[in-house]
Amino acid sequence: MLHIAHGLIAGGAGYLLARSAVLYLAAAPGSPESLLYLSASAGLTLFELAYLAYIWVRRRRLRNLWRDAARLTRAEQFEAAQLPLIELLTFTEYRLSPQPVLFALGACAEGQGKHREALVLYRRCGDFEPAVRAIGMLQLERGFNEGAAEALRKLIARHPGDVITAVLLGLALVRGGHRDAAERVLKRALELRPKSAMLVQNLLRVQTGQEPGLQIERKPD
Repeated sequence: MLHIAHGLIAGGAGYLLARSAVLYLAAAPGSPESLLYLSASAGLTLFELAYLAYIWVRRRRLRNLWRDAARLTRAEQFEAAQLPLIELLTFTEYRLSPQPVLFALGACAEGQGKHREALVLYRRCGDFEPAVRAIGMLQLERGFNEGAAEALRKLIARHPGDVITAVLLGLALVRGGHRDAAERVLKRALELRPKSAMLVQNLLRVQTGQEPGLQIERKPD
């Protein structure tokens, strides 16, 4: 919307400048009409410059809010990190597409141990992939293996070769008592990513009665 408005203002300013130049310099120099067009074009040009300054300040504010939220989250100051995130939701971009901000708020809630609130925020993100993965991981941590598998299946359907998602889904299925299904998931991912050491090791773990994991066992030299 901002870009469309900017285009309309810039186009109008350009038209008025061209029109006033023709009138003032050639068609009717010094006439009231030429002076009117000249005044209108000057005013619209000043408005365009002010609008550009507004956009620049606005974008800078957005960047600063994200930077502050990221810094506070890394410092595990989750309650403080929520403040810039909540302010981000007041901007039009994030009122229309709030998924990135809701995901970040969910991460803050999870960091504070508010798992139910985190799940609500993640689910409000819809099909936003980081949030779907976060739902799966949080459900796994809480022992809700069926819920974790349901969330992770959505991701693996879109990205069947995603190593991390395949391993997490395999873990959820194994813990839910579906070892054969976990083996099929890992085999399918391995077909797409045959050089993945993580998939090879986790498939072997499942086949030998162990749980999959995200740690790779390094062979001694």
